[in-house]
Amino acid sequence: MPKVITLSQPKPDSHKTILILSASSDIGLFLAQQYLSLGHTVIGTFRCAEAIKMLKQNPRCYLFACDIHKLPNLVAFVKGVKKLGIKWDMLISCVGYPLPVQAFFETDFDQWQQSVEVNSLDQLRAVHALYPVRNTKGISDVVFFAGGGSNGAVVNFSAYTIGKIILTKMCEFLDAENLDLNIFIVGPGWTKTKIHQMIIDDAHVSKMKAQETKKFLAHNKGTSFEDIFKCIQWLSLQGKGIVSGRNFSVVHDSWRSPQDKKLAKQLKADPSMYKLRRHKN
Repeated sequence: MPKVITLSQPKPDSHKTILILSASSDIGLFLAQQYLSLGHTVIGTFRCAEAIKMLKQNPRCYLFACDIHKLPNLVAFVKGVKKLGIKWDMLISCVGYPLPVQAFFETDFDQWQQSVEVNSLDQLRAVHALYPVRNTKGISDVVFFAGGGSNGAVVNFSAYTIGKIILTKMCEFLDAENLDLNIFIVGPGWTKTKIHQMIIDDAHVSKMKAQETKKFLAHNKGTSFEDIFKCIQWLSLQGKGIVSGRNFSVVHDSWRSPQDKKLAKQLKADPSMYKLRRHKN
């Protein structure tokens, strides 16, 4: 079990329920372990039973086998959560699928469409279905993960990037439409996760992209899971009036102390900051 990284220990009466889509992913597993270590309850989905062995040992962790791209799986999961009778306070979607890593006109369109759906629509369907099961006594957090490319074209990553941009814009819509949600999307930067191995192993990935990925895995630390967790903690603590509806970068934004107070002040003063906007409009 990794050491617990947190900004402040919760009081006994402040324990929350954290719902994690894809708790068996590398980031999802780390987040689940952190929240459990702090005394919170975790509800999570998984596709790989081997990855969540450690979580199964904790009586405050409820796990459901679920591929959210498969509608019957999602329906069964939502029914299972309702049956638990536990209301979630924070929903974190760690779902992500990088393939196809190819130029648009070289891809199989059905595969491209499926990737867009997994990286956006399937996650939104899950949040839509789980929204009634939130804790209605306060403002609930919803957290998505973004990818690169919102400010430019990351070659051969159109499906993944477009999916993430849909999520980014939906954070703004859902923030505006729902006073009870603090919803934001976080770009973690390069992280050492299973996603990169999927890129290397795919037969359709260009030799250059595979070599670039191998080089990163061999020579770079990447963004630590600890930093991702700390950033989510900070964003959750700032609340709806400061961060909701926005797109954040773990690596590039000044959320760390002592710059964090300045960032919070800037965000409060500028409603368009860290949102998708037409340049020089």
